[in-house]
Amino acid sequence: MRRSPVATLSLLAAAFSVGIVPALTAPAGAASSPPDDTPVLLPMKGEHETGSDEASFDKLRDAYYWSRLLAGDDPISIEQAATLRASASKAASSIANETATGKPRGGTWTQVGPDPIVQVGRTTNTFQAVSGRIGALVIRNDGSIVLGAAQGGVWTYDAASGTWTSRTPDAQTQSVGALALAPSNDKVVYLGTGEGALSGDSYYGDGVYRSDDGGVTWTHVSSLFTGQATSAIAVDPDNAMHVYAATLRGRGGNHRTSAPAAQPFGVYESTDGGVTWTLRRGTTDELHGATDLVMDPQDPKTLWASFWGDGIYKSTDGGVHWASSLGDLPAGNYLEGGTRFALGVSHPSASGSPTLYTGFDYFDAADKYHAAQVFKSTDGGSHWTN
Repeated sequence: MRRSPVATLSLLAAAFSVGIVPALTAPAGAASSPPDDTPVLLPMKGEHETGSDEASFDKLRDAYYWSRLLAGDDPISIEQAATLRASASKAASSIANETATGKPRGGTWTQVGPDPIVQVGRTTNTFQAVSGRIGALVIRNDGSIVLGAAQGGVWTYDAASGTWTSRTPDAQTQSVGALALAPSNDKVVYLGTGEGALSGDSYYGDGVYRSDDGGVTWTHVSSLFTGQATSAIAVDPDNAMHVYAATLRGRGGNHRTSAPAAQPFGVYESTDGGVTWTLRRGTTDELHGATDLVMDPQDPKTLWASFWGDGIYKSTDGGVHWASSLGDLPAGNYLEGGTRFALGVSHPSASGSPTLYTGFDYFDAADKYHAAQVFKSTDGGSHWTN
């Protein structure tokens, strides 16, 4: 009987996710014969037994890829592998700059860009130009720019000299998901690591960093979200130490795997500058993490958060309680296409309601696809216009 490619991949994923052990070796007296290395599948257990078909397949595929990365006679855990990878990266950076003359090994490097790299695209299977994407960007009151590259760390731009300077070359991760300024003191900048774009080659991060000098130097204030990605950060306009963060599953680079995460995904609040965090709305389902977060600039207790393949939620008490803010938006099967609701908010006047924006694509109940559109609400998300 011939199996379909999907069925074959599922079997392979199951085999690698549960582990393969050799059968019993040959009995005494038959030492000259090689041991029987017929693979034996162990029974499945744990999280792979439950969940939707889509979630189960994703987890099986992730386990398959991780098993290939961690294979060996003395296997290590994913957490150990992550620690070793970070240490190796730091050691390699140190070795590359150690010579008797103090010059980088291999001589000096010369910029030959800005031409991007041309490679074959995974989805188009054609040649295409590829360059590094920007994960986040904020502009301070003096016009200086703090920029976060998807997997290139944080940089600052000095308009007077026209130069960019790398500010996090020694950080354990270079993956940037979100940056946010404190409106009351724009020297305070927050960095949420782990690119939250859910792209096939994004990478997870190791928590939250804070800068108190406009992005020049950084302190790793929390590692709570290690293995996750940060989609957005919102800072209280009146208190630079009061901040919210939205997190979702972190991806394992081009292997398209999900990193292990001890904490739920969702919206978290910190009142001490990002050192400690309280979960305000979360989920352990990796297909429903928080994809965006905005705060009413006139009222820091009013928040809107969107959850992947789920919906938009509003809180008027600082995240303690939440209610749906989908209002009369088009009904859809948001999970089918992995709908991701982008959010924006504007409140230029000191009175009245803020204006809320969302953009998203979706499948409807009849399985018809609808391309992305932008909607606006002037009553907090109860009613929307296209």
